Amino acid sequence: MYYKNIYAIIDSLDISRGWKNVFKKIQTAYFHNFYQGKANNVHMWRYGQPVISYGASDRFKFFTRFNFFALIFGPLYYLAKFMFLKGLFLLLIEAALIYYYGFPVAYFAIFIHIYAAIFANSDYFIQKVLNHKEVKENPGYLSDYIDENFVKNVLKEQSYYVPFAIFCLLFGIGAVLFIGNEFAVDAKYQEIVNNKQKVCSDNDSCIRLINTSVSNIKAGKEPVDAEYFNAGAAYYQLGNKQNALNALNQATLKNPNHFASYILKGIIYTELSQYKYARASYEKALQIYPKGKFLYYLLGSAYYKEGKYTEAKTNFEKAVKAYPKKAAYREALAYTKIYLKDTKGAKADLERAIKILKNEKGASGNTRIEALERYAGSLK
Repeated sequence: MYYKNIYAIIDSLDISRGWKNVFKKIQTAYFHNFYQGKANNVHMWRYGQPVISYGASDRFKFFTRFNFFALIFGPLYYLAKFMFLKGLFLLLIEAALIYYYGFPVAYFAIFIHIYAAIFANSDYFIQKVLNHKEVKENPGYLSDYIDENFVKNVLKEQSYYVPFAIFCLLFGIGAVLFIGNEFAVDAKYQEIVNNKQKVCSDNDSCIRLINTSVSNIKAGKEPVDAEYFNAGAAYYQLGNKQNALNALNQATLKNPNHFASYILKGIIYTELSQYKYARASYEKALQIYPKGKFLYYLLGSAYYKEGKYTEAKTNFEKAVKAYPKKAAYREALAYTKIYLKDTKGAKADLERAIKILKNEKGASGNTRIEALERYAGSLK
């Protein structure tokens, strides 16, 4: 079939009028450039040569609108438009971020949606226009022909370039701030777990802190839960676990969402071999911060010390999945599998832990790495 020009081909497509206008804007704003000697290869087409001598603001009118549906649905929008290759690729990246890394790393998936919002229309143009049978067989249709009437009509429309640019800028800044905040929150909770609530440097400073906290509590100083926590943490550092628990219980009574108190209670209950209470404390901490998948390691440790290896394995696996680069998590999972008679799986996890440690500390001269290598080598 003979078409007069590329606009006629676009008009012949089985798409809505709105899409036809978008495609014409793309075609008008950029003529299609071919590498010398490869004029018959439509896929060598690329953007870059504006055919109209207007400023960037005017050229924008001929390009393509920001696709809000693609922003919301991301890779699924590509699949809905039958752009399967790129859609599946983006979907796999997004699924990997969520499945293998969890939050807050998974929030980077928002940039996949931003990419889709910006490029979905032009990618759809490539699929529907550049892959059109007539265009592939007759690349001459892709010329710098411009429909002057179309240009005039579009120029009459109001330009949304400035608000669009402002929206993209604000959205990008908002996304960066949001993700940064999530990382900061996650780091704060991890620090609470990692430092084991060290609030004083020596016995004398711990005693002074206890006396200060008791005085503040009697005086009604707020937040009173923080004062009870400081006292409990100081008692713990002095080795007085029962007084520590009494103070921490008061902290959680005053504030049922005091995360640090539940973590320290879990540690103390584990040291006292009261594993049921330790697990309850960690589970409450997980309710307060559901994204804190590092807490599964503490839960697994409590189950492990209680001799409940199946439950321990389940929790260690969750911790490893969320933090695949944590050697200690891999090592704990390996020891649990040994008790469950899965020596093959245990050896594989130990080897992964060794590899992680070598990347962190070097291949030799580390006693922990050497001990793990000997132990892994002994497993059949």
